[in-house]
Amino acid sequence: MGSTNMLFFFVSESKWPDEPLSSEEKSFYQECKQYYHITGKPLISTSDEIFIDNIELTSASLKFGIDEDYNTFNVQEFLNKICSILSINTNDIQITKLQNGSSILEILIDGKKVNIKLTLNKIYKSLTEKVQEELAKLKVFFMFMGNIKALNDKQKFRSEIKLHPQWNRVYDVGHIHWTGALQDGRDRGKYAYFCPIGWKRHAFDVSDNYDEKFKGWSICYHGTKFDYGLSILLSGLAPARIAALGKGIYASQSIIYSTHPRYAEIKRIQSSDEKTFFKNGKYVQFVLQCRVHPNNIIVVGPETLEVDGKVTIDPNLTNNVIEWVIDAKNKDLMDFSDPSSTIVCTGLMIRVTDNHPGLLTESQWWYSGHICNNKNCCCLGIDLSELMKQKNNGVKCNFIYE
Repeated sequence: MGSTNMLFFFVSESKWPDEPLSSEEKSFYQECKQYYHITGKPLISTSDEIFIDNIELTSASLKFGIDEDYNTFNVQEFLNKICSILSINTNDIQITKLQNGSSILEILIDGKKVNIKLTLNKIYKSLTEKVQEELAKLKVFFMFMGNIKALNDKQKFRSEIKLHPQWNRVYDVGHIHWTGALQDGRDRGKYAYFCPIGWKRHAFDVSDNYDEKFKGWSICYHGTKFDYGLSILLSGLAPARIAALGKGIYASQSIIYSTHPRYAEIKRIQSSDEKTFFKNGKYVQFVLQCRVHPNNIIVVGPETLEVDGKVTIDPNLTNNVIEWVIDAKNKDLMDFSDPSSTIVCTGLMIRVTDNHPGLLTESQWWYSGHICNNKNCCCLGIDLSELMKQKNNGVKCNFIYE
């Protein structure tokens, strides 16, 4: 949390351009608002340059989407509060744009006065849950840090996704389906790619020469929290960063293993906004689909959920080669969207079900290992005793594709 002292920033409305939002921007920000209404937090994103050591930044911007009427939005009051929350020195910034369509405020950070990367990294690391709640109280539904061109490119790509639904995939019998290792002639390294049955994939724009870039790179999965997955799905922004654990990032060749509630949060679909978006589903999970070169996999080891040899987790793999550790190259934060990274996220996997996914056949292995009610450990989305009751009563669960 920033300083509790109010920083006063006096502005003149004639000093910056006043322009409407483009159709692409309107669509993008509308979906950011959906995230805000569902989660109660702003969608926060950054451009890649902030975290790349060998790129120098002489200027960068902060961009805020505020759920306020443009004609009544008090710019000065907002700036006073936002500078206090984020501990920004008002002498180091200037307003460059205010756009009509909600209130979209763009602020330039002067690289001649401060170290851009240190400033943005400090802001990024300060964005705790408490700070995000403070931003939400100011009705901030979107916040971006970095190169505005990068944001514009992402918005353009998001609009293109909508116009090209063939980029998305549904995996199941009657859709895209295969058994065993996929044999399609593409080089995915020495680790096989198995059909992620029950999942829908949304593709990311990570490379113009996709097949050439990822020749020899294997597919793996990384479970994620609901808020994180939803921000990717609604905004179209490739995932930003994830803290590396120990010497690397944990992933798996098995999507079945990656969907355990310790790794992939199970979210009950409750609010009207969620029901509008996920239609007839009752539960949703997100998993990141990634590419990694085998040379960057430093450990191929056994499961760590105490299943031991009691059951087989994934029929395509043995339990002792199901968890990978990816080399993080000594980075505290790994950029999953950087094509030069050791692990690159290429898609968001979504599973929507009409009942709790713990009732699915492929989830029955959970009960032979560790599973608990502690939300800091297993994000079940239901009380474990209630789930066990449904399981013992033979309650079924089905996939929902919409």
